[in-house]
Amino acid sequence: MDIRESILAHVELLSDPSAQLRYEASLVNAGHAPTELISVFCDDLFDPKNESFIDAFSRDEHKEIAHLYGLIAEVAQSEHSTVSELLKNPVWRRVVQVSQQLERQLRNAR
Repeated sequence: MDIRESILAHVELLSDPSAQLRYEASLVNAGHAPTELISVFCDDLFDPKNESFIDAFSRDEHKEIAHLYGLIAEVAQSEHSTVSELLKNPVWRRVVQVSQQLERQLRNAR
């Protein structure tokens, strides 16, 4: 899976609260879902100086991805013990909205 597909797959997860809850259920013994939702995007996928990352997206897509990163980084400053708790955070609800818009944008560009 290339970086564009990986970003799109994670944005799809971020855009769907039900999918986030299912993701949490799948991590019963393997991790902390709120932390994983944040760290996969911020630590593993978002790399704006990487040439492959730069080449995979248009300038407008880069701006939207960076905006999403900023929102997720803001949420990362708070503690959330469960995805249900995370979904109550107004900034996380904005993450969901921006992810929905970004998902459409990335899909339409294909």
